[in-house]
Amino acid sequence: MINPTWVKTFITLVNTGHFTQTAEKLYMTQPGVSQHIKKLEEQLGSELLIRYGKRFELTEAGQKMYEFGLQQQAQEHQFIASLSADDLHCGECKIGCSGSLAMQLYPRLLQRQQSHKQLSFHVEAGPNQSTIRNILSDDLEVGIVTRTDSNSDLVFEEIGQSSLSLILPAQFIAKQREEADRETNQPLRFDTLNALGFIHHPDGAHYASQVLTPNFPESFKSVSQLNITGYVNQLSQILLPVSQGLGYTVLPESAAESFHQPHLLHVYPLTHQVSEALYLVKKRHRPLPRRYDWFITMVKNTLAL
Repeated sequence: MINPTWVKTFITLVNTGHFTQTAEKLYMTQPGVSQHIKKLEEQLGSELLIRYGKRFELTEAGQKMYEFGLQQQAQEHQFIASLSADDLHCGECKIGCSGSLAMQLYPRLLQRQQSHKQLSFHVEAGPNQSTIRNILSDDLEVGIVTRTDSNSDLVFEEIGQSSLSLILPAQFIAKQREEADRETNQPLRFDTLNALGFIHHPDGAHYASQVLTPNFPESFKSVSQLNITGYVNQLSQILLPVSQGLGYTVLPESAAESFHQPHLLHVYPLTHQVSEALYLVKKRHRPLPRRYDWFITMVKNTLAL
């Protein structure tokens, strides 16, 4: 690494053109200035200037060193200035949440970015533990999760509720209605549901347990009973096999609302509606830049209790 003190002495010497003036400006002795130049030349292995009398001329290496030193100083000044700058409309926002929330929130983030071109959004869609792990490793700054964690380095704030939905193929429901006695209007049974099969996903077991336990108490006891007929880890694709009659699943209500062919789905009316709390999570001792203020306010308004 090039010694920054020697570089500063060299640049000052080139700017003043005199060893004496350089020494006065840097509060050094003239021999001290000469010593810095000599040490810099030794470190670089190149002669930087040719002296004649009390004057000097730069060598080719000296000119390059001077230009490099100026660039280094400019970058240093810019860096120091950036430390005190906290622009609302500039920088990257690194956010984590579930896939269903990502689908709901991402269009709003893009609108914000269109208005402020120097903003960028990094959105990582994944299950709770993935979001929490990425915040702890500083890969994300803030996240939205449905469960808290005991880690004392994190702080959680409840900001809203997410309703869970039992989502079936529309064709399955139509067939059930044809076969059932219309007058008795028999409710959906878990064994009928299980025969259809469950489309699993990263939060599938947790969501299924939350919804099926209170709504099918006589027949559903644990997720080990689920007849899994498929697994998808991309939220945008989870409802595709459901729409084609290949199984049912449990997802937040917003996922069904965002699906591109909602007429192929049926959101079953539950006897016991199930909602989960949504928590904003971030590091306890890590202050967020001001550009996150808009995001946090938008999320709270969108997912308000």
